[in-house]
Amino acid sequence: MSIAPINASSQIPSALAMNRVAAGSDAGQTFGQTVSRLIGQVNDLQVLADGEIQELANGRTDNLHGVVLAVAQADLSFHMLLEIRNRLIDTYQELMRMQV
Repeated sequence: MSIAPINASSQIPSALAMNRVAAGSDAGQTFGQTVSRLIGQVNDLQVLADGEIQELANGRTDNLHGVVLAVAQADLSFHMLLEIRNRLIDTYQELMRMQV
């Protein structure tokens, strides 16, 4: 059983998409919906990477390159999501320090 190759452009939240979230240009979606969608995409990549690892560990695939690529994509998307969270927290803290 072979795993289909990963199409990076369709499965990883791109830096451009993440920047649109920060800029608020996702028309028709609330901020909460956008964040939920991005968290879901990151989770999907984590699940995909876990499945690829299981396939390799069970001997169902020998595509080491695909497994490493899936894990790297999941890691990169998770770190990008963490960075967005950190920036949002910094922004919130800065707003709370402002005097009215």
